[in-house]
Amino acid sequence: MIWAVALVWVTATGCLTGRRATVASLPLREAPELIEELEKRDSDWSTLGVRFESTASAMGKVGTFTLNVRVARDSVIWMSISPALGVEAARVLLTPDSVQVLSKLPGSRFVFQGNYDMLEEAVQAPVSFDVVQDLIMGHPLMLTDKEDGYVSKVDGNQYVLMSKYDRNVRKLVGTDNKELAPGDSLSIVIEDKKAERLLEKAEKKAEKKDEEAEDLLVKRYWLDGKTFDPVKDVVDDLLRSRTVRVERSDFDDTDIGRLPSRVRMTAKGPEGIFDALIYTKRRRAGRAYDFPFNIPEDFERRTEL
Repeated sequence: MIWAVALVWVTATGCLTGRRATVASLPLREAPELIEELEKRDSDWSTLGVRFESTASAMGKVGTFTLNVRVARDSVIWMSISPALGVEAARVLLTPDSVQVLSKLPGSRFVFQGNYDMLEEAVQAPVSFDVVQDLIMGHPLMLTDKEDGYVSKVDGNQYVLMSKYDRNVRKLVGTDNKELAPGDSLSIVIEDKKAERLLEKAEKKAEKKDEEAEDLLVKRYWLDGKTFDPVKDVVDDLLRSRTVRVERSDFDDTDIGRLPSRVRMTAKGPEGIFDALIYTKRRRAGRAYDFPFNIPEDFERRTEL
């Protein structure tokens, strides 16, 4: 059966007669041009309501749930999370400088009120209001507007934006004597005193929230060669030994621009792998939304997640 399928495929592609499809290479575009194309996609919107459905797995557990999300641009993100049975399990309220989580699960009824430093400590990954908003909007994660901080490459029928990183980091990941290819896997391969000093320096910067703490973040973004849809992000956090991968597909033309209807998000770290497949079921922009977050008196107050 397998050989029969292979024979049909070979015949259909013309390989038996020596015919081969010619794939035209994309013209190289500089990084500032690609960043400008991405900026053009950011439409003028003020509020947005979205309904997502997702199946996620983590630490050996799998669950299906619905997220109802409301966003007031750059100011508030509200989420209501419900499992398959439809009863609300949790509610989240984010502002640019605060994080609130209300858990309604039986036996785990609590409210967490804190900031993004606490959230980063809990998930051991860079996270901010902008990161969450960009994820909702289908924008590349953690893509800064520093045009001189990126180089561009062509990868098949896609463009790739890759963050620059210094020679110390190149040595740390073993790419000092070769050019980093878009699809290369990255991890720390050198273990010596110099590597330890570099990691210690990065940890101190991260604790101080210094902008230069991004030294050990290697970011890569794939864009469709025709539409410039941001189809994939890969962010390697070498300091925390984590990789986040976001893959977007099924882009639709909406009132607020081209947005993906399907997102696959994978995070891999020392604790294991988190994997989520997210489908957009409904979007409504420009409506007036409220962001209810009432805390019952009998709920436990927590200062950590």
